Amino acid sequence: MSLQRARAHARDAIRKHDINQIEKALLLYWSQYEQFPGETYCDSSIGSCNNPCPCSGDNWSSNSQIWEKLVGGGFMGSLPKDPINNTTYYYWYEPCCNQDCGGGRKCVNKCCEYYIGASKLETTGSGYTRWGRWE
Repeated sequence: MSLQRARAHARDAIRKHDINQIEKALLLYWSQYEQFPGETYCDSSIGSCNNPCPCSGDNWSSNSQIWEKLVGGGFMGSLPKDPINNTTYYYWYEPCCNQDCGGGRKCVNKCCEYYIGASKLETTGSGYTRWGRWE
């Protein structure tokens, strides 16, 4: 395996670990508040913006709900950033709140479902996404 390929594998392992750590914090948040953090707009490790997604920046917005709830609430020390963290490789958060989340699953008066992920893995070219739902 070439050094470049080994580094890509290592960055992908970091991506999966980071997303799993955010997911653990989301579940801890759920256990205390029985809902997940809401969303500002297109919340990602390269910023939070209205449109287009992904945003361009270099970090999660400290004004986003995921930052305020997980970091401000003490569930995480900080939200991790993708090892490359650009418009190709970044982390993102998408909750489902106060609506039909698909398949007739409705979140009434709260956020009961989420997707958290890495936009792309270097070794496969596909994204890495975790999904959760609790009511």
